[in-house]
Amino acid sequence: MEILNVALTIIYVFCCLFLGFVVLIQKGEGGGLGGLAGGGAAVDKAFGAKADMTWKRATAVAATLFMCLTIVLGVLSTQLHKGSSIAAEAIRKAEEQKKANAKDPGGASDAVKQPGVGGGAEAPPAKTQ
Repeated sequence: MEILNVALTIIYVFCCLFLGFVVLIQKGEGGGLGGLAGGGAAVDKAFGAKADMTWKRATAVAATLFMCLTIVLGVLSTQLHKGSSIAAEAIRKAEEQKKANAKDPGGASDAVKQPGVGGGAEAPPAKTQ
């Protein structure tokens, strides 16, 4: 299961990089970075006259793959790390503390009471002159 998580994470990173590249290479309505290399003529020469439609399809495929991998990795991560949340850890520690207190009530495991905290002796009032 861990190997699958690592493999999908690597694919996910490449998908993110490719998606960013494809979005930036396209000609936008306002120019964008797609027109950086000669107003888009270089992209048309390199990838053909129908490159714009090809990049739009590539964007759709990469975005779909990105969303699917996000969901799969989220579910897989939840399954791999089940019960290791902060709340579950706090509940486990509280239960351990209750068990320890039940075994040794009022014993050495209790914290030392500090003045003014938790019902201990209060600090003497300050003197006024």
